[in-house]
Amino acid sequence: MSEKPFTLRVRIGNNEIELSGSQADVLKTIDNLQEIVSKFTGALGSARPVDTIISAEAKPIQTAEEDYPSITISPETPCPDAIIKILSTEWGRKSPRRLNDLLEAMKVNAIHYPLGTVKGRLTDLTKRGVLRRVMVDGGYGYILIKSA
Repeated sequence: MSEKPFTLRVRIGNNEIELSGSQADVLKTIDNLQEIVSKFTGALGSARPVDTIISAEAKPIQTAEEDYPSITISPETPCPDAIIKILSTEWGRKSPRRLNDLLEAMKVNAIHYPLGTVKGRLTDLTKRGVLRRVMVDGGYGYILIKSA
C-alpha cells in the first residue's frame, strides 16, 4: 500500500518552497534543502528567482511571470475583506483582475475560500458599488472603486 501524498509549503518574503511526495521523502529532502537551494541559486547566476518552487524531486519550476501581491490578514478575515485588500494593492490597481487572478493571488497568500464563495462575494461587492466589473479579453475583470 502506498503512502498518502504529503506536501509542505514554506513562504519567506516573495519566495516559496513546496516539497511534495511521501512524508519520508519530504523529511529526507528537508535535511538536504540548504544544499538544494545553494545549487539552484548558483545555477541562476545573477538572475533574480521569482516565486521559485522546489519539489521533492528537487526539480526547479518557475511560476507565472507576474508577481502576485503579498498581504497579511487574519485567518478569520471574511472573504469580501480579503478581496478588497488584494485589489487595494498596487497589483490590484494596475489593471482589472479576473477571477482566476484573484484566486491565484489568494492561493500564494495562503487565503483559502471555495470558488463559489469568491464568485458570490465578487457579485455582492459589485452590486454594493465597491467593485466595478469590466470586460477584459473576452471575460470579466474587477476594479476596486471604493473601500467597503
